[in-house]
Amino acid sequence: MKATGSWETNPRPGPPSHGRRAHVGLYFLLVVLWGSVGLGAAESARWTSATEGRDYALSVLEPEANAGAKGMPLPVAFYLKNLAAARVGTERDEVLIGELRASGLLVVVIDFGTDPQARVPWINRDLGKLRGDVRAKRLLADRAVDPAHVFIVPAGSRLTRDVMFYRDGARTLAMDIIAPANPKTLVGAVLEFSCDNQDRMGNTSLSICSDTILDGAATEGFAVAMADHPVAAPYKGLDAMPDSARKIKAAVRTLRAQSAKLGLNGRIVPVGFSRGSGMALMLATTEGMAEFEDRGEHAASSLSSTVQGAVVMSGRFTYLDLRAEDAMLPRYAKAWGERATAIDTWRRHGALDYLTRAAVPLFLTINVTESPDALHQMTVLRARLAMLGSAATYALDRDPRGHKVTLAPAILTAMHAYLRERLNPASTPSRL
Repeated sequence: MKATGSWETNPRPGPPSHGRRAHVGLYFLLVVLWGSVGLGAAESARWTSATEGRDYALSVLEPEANAGAKGMPLPVAFYLKNLAAARVGTERDEVLIGELRASGLLVVVIDFGTDPQARVPWINRDLGKLRGDVRAKRLLADRAVDPAHVFIVPAGSRLTRDVMFYRDGARTLAMDIIAPANPKTLVGAVLEFSCDNQDRMGNTSLSICSDTILDGAATEGFAVAMADHPVAAPYKGLDAMPDSARKIKAAVRTLRAQSAKLGLNGRIVPVGFSRGSGMALMLATTEGMAEFEDRGEHAASSLSSTVQGAVVMSGRFTYLDLRAEDAMLPRYAKAWGERATAIDTWRRHGALDYLTRAAVPLFLTINVTESPDALHQMTVLRARLAMLGSAATYALDRDPRGHKVTLAPAILTAMHAYLRERLNPASTPSRL
């Protein structure tokens, strides 16, 4: 196996406080993967953490011989063992890894050796580095990896792919779900609408944006789902209405419909960044509006599209209050007509402009070096929520990283406290 960068086939000694545990973890991992669970021979190596002085045992398991087309790029699942957060899924590793291999995935097992920092908020930088190493071919450089299908699956969790929620002519919109398998208790779900209009699990866009929100939430025992963005590629910054609202509500109903099968408690919090941020907000601001409930999967069912919160990051929320210098103004005018004479059309496209009363509590965050347009939109959103008396937690990321999802430990800690509160089954609403 080719070794490049932080991908090492010859384990190097760790620091005194870490090395013995890493070697024991590697020995145990190889024994389990090769012998006792009958998964076959595994290629072993080490992977270097984003934290200096930490590296972890890594083993590669090929897909089953008859799975997938030969010569085609391989989808990959990183299976994370011995994380610091409590394991929620009770299904055995050998069963879950076997399912992944049988479905044609290359499985890369990483053993974190119960490192106390192998959980949110610290693990998010590792998860970002993992995706970055795949993108830069520092990891699995000798493999033909399918960049559209790189999954991060915590031990005890099951990957369910391509759950369809809307048919739009020739385009089928679907989601990928990672959830604790046979969970000890029912779990809430975090739903994200992809920032990649072509590939919902596109590793390149997730890596570039440092988007580790779902990956991190999965390690904390939540179910997570990545859904196709309502707008097909190529994206031009126009989120058609009422089409977009109908699609995202169908996604919520479809995810909720998986509750009995996947052990979910029915509570859902959407998250969104960039072109996905307006979708997350729209689910909160259009609650109870029947005109958006008549299309897509489960439209005729009693399943609700209600969400129990929303994490909203950098994006556009209203088109009625834009900076005069906003470069997108001519494009909007071309699509919708001049704002002065087509004000109702411009209003219909803004998620914020459906909000006329206090909404479900929100979590808001943005980077201090985002574009002036994005910062202005966040200011407008916060002002509208305050005017309506709508609860919101706001965290400004002061690490100057531009158009990126936060990796700030304090913000991620606060975000996960919010998710735990909103997804706690003890406060499940009566109408789901």
